[in-house]
Amino acid sequence: MSFFLGDAAQYTNQEVSPEKIKMAEIQFYAVSTTFNSVLQTCRSKCIMPEYGEGELHTGEASCLDRCVAKYVKTNVQVGSAVQANLRPETMPEYKVLEARLHQ
Repeated sequence: MSFFLGDAAQYTNQEVSPEKIKMAEIQFYAVSTTFNSVLQTCRSKCIMPEYGEGELHTGEASCLDRCVAKYVKTNVQVGSAVQANLRPETMPEYKVLEARLHQ
């Protein structure tokens, strides 16, 4: 029994299709791109380039908290608006990711 997945027997009858794998790869790419963008943006705004200590100061930590919260909130709002107005097949980013997966 897996600690994270529970009883592995519940997954023995699950069908894995190439379409599901492609969608999972696209979602993974999108999430990792977003994470790296948040990391780069908030680090450059909140942490001084010259490190004085190994730990974050209170100001740096609160700046990072606010930066990540704003980034996530904005990402959710934009994602909701896009999802409400567009189908993924019509989005240029989707076509680029789909082309990468077919290589």
